[in-house]
Amino acid sequence: MTHLEERTASTARRYEWLMFVMVLITLFTLGVGTFLLGHVERSIVAAVWLPLLVLLLWSTIRLRAEYRQAQQESAWARAAEAALLQSQERNRAIVDTALDGVITIDAAGIVTEWNAQATAIFGWTREEAMGKLLSDTIIPERDRESHARGIREYLKTGMGPVLNRRIEIAARHKGGHEFPVELAVSPARIGEAYIFSAFVRDITDRRRAERRLASQYAVTRVLSEALTLEEAVPRITQAVGESLEWDLGVFWRLDKHTGTLRCLHHWQAERVRADEFIAAKQLRSFRLGVGLPGRIWENGRPMWIRDVTCDPTFVRADLAAKAGLHGAFGFPIRIGGEVEGVIEFFSHQVREPDSELLSMITDVGLKIGQFGERTRAEEALRLAEAQLRQAQKMEAVGRLAGGVAHDFNNLLTVIRGYSELILSRLAPADPARREMEEVKKAADRAAGLTSQLLAFSRRQFVATKIVDLNAIVMNMDGMLRRLLGEDIIDLCADLEPHLGSIKADPGQIEQVIMNLAVNARDAMPTGGQLTIQTRNVTIGKGPRRETLMLDKGTYVLLAIRDTGHGMSEETKSHLFEPFFTTKEKGKGTGLGLSTVYGIVKQSGGTIGIESTPGLGTTCKIFFPKVDEIAQAAPVTNGAVGRAIGRETILVVEDDPSVRGLVQEALRLSGYEVLVARHGIEALLTGAKHPGPIHLLLTDVAMPQMSGPEVAEKLTVVRPEIKVLYMSGYPDHPVFEQGGINRDTAFLQKPFTPHLLTQKVREVLDGKKVA
Repeated sequence: MTHLEERTASTARRYEWLMFVMVLITLFTLGVGTFLLGHVERSIVAAVWLPLLVLLLWSTIRLRAEYRQAQQESAWARAAEAALLQSQERNRAIVDTALDGVITIDAAGIVTEWNAQATAIFGWTREEAMGKLLSDTIIPERDRESHARGIREYLKTGMGPVLNRRIEIAARHKGGHEFPVELAVSPARIGEAYIFSAFVRDITDRRRAERRLASQYAVTRVLSEALTLEEAVPRITQAVGESLEWDLGVFWRLDKHTGTLRCLHHWQAERVRADEFIAAKQLRSFRLGVGLPGRIWENGRPMWIRDVTCDPTFVRADLAAKAGLHGAFGFPIRIGGEVEGVIEFFSHQVREPDSELLSMITDVGLKIGQFGERTRAEEALRLAEAQLRQAQKMEAVGRLAGGVAHDFNNLLTVIRGYSELILSRLAPADPARREMEEVKKAADRAAGLTSQLLAFSRRQFVATKIVDLNAIVMNMDGMLRRLLGEDIIDLCADLEPHLGSIKADPGQIEQVIMNLAVNARDAMPTGGQLTIQTRNVTIGKGPRRETLMLDKGTYVLLAIRDTGHGMSEETKSHLFEPFFTTKEKGKGTGLGLSTVYGIVKQSGGTIGIESTPGLGTTCKIFFPKVDEIAQAAPVTNGAVGRAIGRETILVVEDDPSVRGLVQEALRLSGYEVLVARHGIEALLTGAKHPGPIHLLLTDVAMPQMSGPEVAEKLTVVRPEIKVLYMSGYPDHPVFEQGGINRDTAFLQKPFTPHLLTQKVREVLDGKKVA
């Protein structure tokens, strides 16, 4: 029975007793009045008894009215108390079913209310929490003094740092671990007492989602700002470690030369003290399937270790235990379908496997891999663009150099030719002979320079053959040792035994090796080592170590490596330009490497220079491999006799000086010479000449009509005529248009009268017919 019901029942009993007493008094009064009427004077009885009777009746009526009013008030009170109880039960149900924890404390910090959600959040039951200090249950030890100070400040000033607003703080679970909560505290005054109501929400899941989202944003931001994988991964390691609250991160990069994973970078939180563990990993490398990085590399997917100190496969368990590291996970970085690296993270806490985290990390690894593929493609594009610009520049310079060399070849043909004719007429003791020999030597040197310009511009006459690079290198061994100086530079040959063949001009290949060897010698003035290496190389779709843009296929590599002083990037950018040199004045023409460049390109190869200041230079040349067998060099015996004849030769040359020299040289050798200044004149001469014309000796590039056109029209009327072309421009387009065989009917300018007559005799004798 409630207090209200007890009080109502007591009042009812009191009224019932009063009614009973009033009835007795009334009956007693009636009895006394009846008695007095018989013995006392009626007037006195009426004066006393009647008012008394009226008073008793009025009192009884009034008492009954008050009794009814008390009964009604008692019913109202019972209804109010029932409503209050119902309201309290409803409020209790609302608090207990709230999604937030609801905790109430008094001014002393003692818990006076604790709902079911608070139990779910903190682990303390209502019975365990009620009556205890709040600071002893859910507040971390480091924050307890601040909590007590806040209550005191509010009771003193009416203000508090955390009241009436939402804040995020760390709370302590019954199990001892801390976790983040969102807290709102509202004070209330009841009478003279204060209470504080706290509404608490566990935000562990929200924080975790925010951290993971922040981690993904950080990865995206880093990848948008970085230029290389080596720049991006360290920043990603730090961003992921900090946002996901791990303590140590390590980036293992695949070293393709050794086939191992090596530590490229590490990140550690400020609170971490793992110097011995970090120092040890700098010296370690992992092979496929060894350790956590090796197993991730082997499996190609993320892996999780709950506690590395208890995992028998974790080879660094003792060092991790000393550093206090327990939980660990790692994931691979795939670029182009191959694992290029591994990132692993460590924590001071034992971490249970988290499938959502591993899924997110897999996505991060995918983004890093896509970034690596994109940067690799961009680097290849930049390299291709740079090579294209270089090739365009070299092509423009080459056209200029070729044109200059062509014009000079005509002049040198005249100078060398007339020098040889004059020398043939001078007696050995003639005083003018020495001067003329000097003129011829100077012309020969000039011819060598124009030959180098033509080689650079890829317009040099080429007699290609199937050759063996190893044979050329071995044949040059003695000459190279004398050239380099055996007492200063150590020459090493690293030749692949079963080297493929290439198609090139053997003489030009010797010139390439010679020029590169001379450059290497000049780069090692105090001595060093020169290594000539040959290799079979296959270029496929996979990742390439070579920086040159090579098509898929098989190549023969010729690499010449020195230990000299190396070159800067600025020097390398001008390396193949003609007349560019870093040597002292008078010690180099600047045509050595430009000649090498032209020969390699004309042979269908690709050349690249790798050099670092102070670390030497490596020149790599890739020639397309051919399946044919190298041809043996022909052996010739005996001296060539004097080339004379009596045949008729039609000479077509637009340059009057060259035309006069050719006419004079052939006339002196006994030939009948007909001359024409251009193609039309040649056709007219051929038509008017009554006798046979045995040979057409024509320049290739002429105004009005080219040499091949003249030959085509003239052979219609004189089908027996033979043709010999001469030019200082051996790759003129008319060669391709006319289908000319330069190997059998071509004379390279500049030439001497002796070479001219020898070539004419060969063609006339039918040894080499156009």
